[in-house]
This record gives sequence, C-alpha cells and structure tokens, in this order.
Amino acid sequence: MPRNTSPKQFLDTVVPVIRQCAQASLIFHGDVVDIGKTADMSLTGQNAQTASAALTVLDGAFQDLILGAVASRFPTLRCIAEEKTAMRLAFAGNTGDEVVILDPIDGTLHFQKGDAPYHISIGLCRKGQMVAAAVARPTQDKLFTAIRGQGAWVQKGKGKPRRLQVPKKPRTQRAFISSKARPFQAPAKQWLDPFEYPIGAALVLTQLAEGDLAAYLTRQVETYDVAPPSLIAEEAGVRCMLGDGREPLYDRRKKFAYYMAASTPQLCDFLLSVRRQTAGDSA
Repeated sequence: MPRNTSPKQFLDTVVPVIRQCAQASLIFHGDVVDIGKTADMSLTGQNAQTASAALTVLDGAFQDLILGAVASRFPTLRCIAEEKTAMRLAFAGNTGDEVVILDPIDGTLHFQKGDAPYHISIGLCRKGQMVAAAVARPTQDKLFTAIRGQGAWVQKGKGKPRRLQVPKKPRTQRAFISSKARPFQAPAKQWLDPFEYPIGAALVLTQLAEGDLAAYLTRQVETYDVAPPSLIAEEAGVRCMLGDGREPLYDRRKKFAYYMAASTPQLCDFLLSVRRQTAGDSA
C-alpha cells in the first residue's frame, strides 16, 4: 500500500514548474491564438459558454509540463485535469485516495484578451479533502500556496511570503455572483455588492483569501476550477460550501450544481438563505 504523499514534497515538486509556466505565459498574454473547443451549452450565461470554448495551445502544453513533473515523482496519484492531453494518460488506471488536480490556465478567456488576471492552479487531494495547493497569478507575479493546517501564503516576486488571514470584519461588500447564478444577484444586494466579471474561480477564491472580496456564489463549476484555490481560501479563514452548506469533496471529476464561499459566518448564513430562495435544485 503506497504511503501518503507529503504535501511539502508535492509543493516542492510543482512550484518551480508553475513558476516557469507563469513566466512563459506572460510572453503570450493578450496575444495568443484561440484553437477553440466545443462550448458547454449546458451552462447558463453567454460569458460562461464563451469561456468554456476558449482553448490555447498553452493550456495543453502547461498541463503536460506540470503533469510530467508530478508523474516522475508521484506516479501512483490519480489525476483530475481539465484538458485531454497525453500526460493525463500517464495516471490512467491508478486507484487510491490521492488525486492531483490541475487547471493549467484558469481564465483562458482573460489570458487571450489580456484584460484581467488568469491563474495556473494545482493541488493535492486526499480522501476528498485538499491537503496542498499552489496557484500562480502571473500578471501580478504572485504565488499562493497552502498546506492544510499550516496556513495560506502569498509571495510577490522574490519577496518574503506573507501569511493570508481574512479580517474579522470584511473590508468590502463586493461579491462575485456569476452569470450562471444571476437570479441570486438581486436578493444578495441586501448585504452585498454583486458583480459577475471578470470570471475565474481561482481569481475569486484567491481574492477572497486576500480580503478583496466578501463572498462567492456560482453554479455548474468543475472540480478542477475550485479545488486547489479552495484550500488557499480556507486556510485564510474563508468557508467553502455547497448549496446546502455541506463541505465539498474533490475526489472525483464532477460539476458542482452550486458552490459558495464567504469570509464570515454571518455571510455564510446569508448566502445559504439566498440560495434557499430557489427550490428544487441539487446541492
């Protein structure tokens, strides 16, 4: 029976590769060819459908570079990754409780347009729970890392890493409520200032961790979108939850019907009350 993967060793392996991919990506930021893929028409909202169809050659290249490093050091992991690339097959047939979860470019639409931050996002999941994560925000030269129980950190450039901790009283009322969850924007205005663009789960969850957002509510979001940055947010003091308040589990690829996060217990209760205004949907 394989031993549990060390979260520190996992980050020591992936962080140098992520840093290199982040630096390389800046060369093409706002000037990269869209090779496209079929849009996910099950998504609601034009921005969501457009974003689901965005694909560049770098999405696949970065995915294989990062997964190659993981496979060489941790070959027994299962894999949840967004793109259908050759290196994803290196993990085919693996079983067990540990999963590497990767989104090589979260926010491909912004990467193409050059109009907002995008992220490179990877994490290690064990028995459905994230235990390590690294998320790069190349346009701001930021690297977010977290190990469960050891806090979340952000490093800008070569500066000293700074521990992230959300304030007890939010500094802002800004909340990302996606176009996919647009019916919830109006009732949320009782407490919050909702917006729906720019998009990207890694952007929203890391901004929550930095205290720049107060809350998050979306629909139809994939495991690879939210899993790694969720640990950054949670270790900073944010609570991530499903539509019924349960803790998300990330051990398999799926599309969460509802996904929410909030920086305070009061805002958690408020989001749940807003969510309950729509009945008949799964969590």
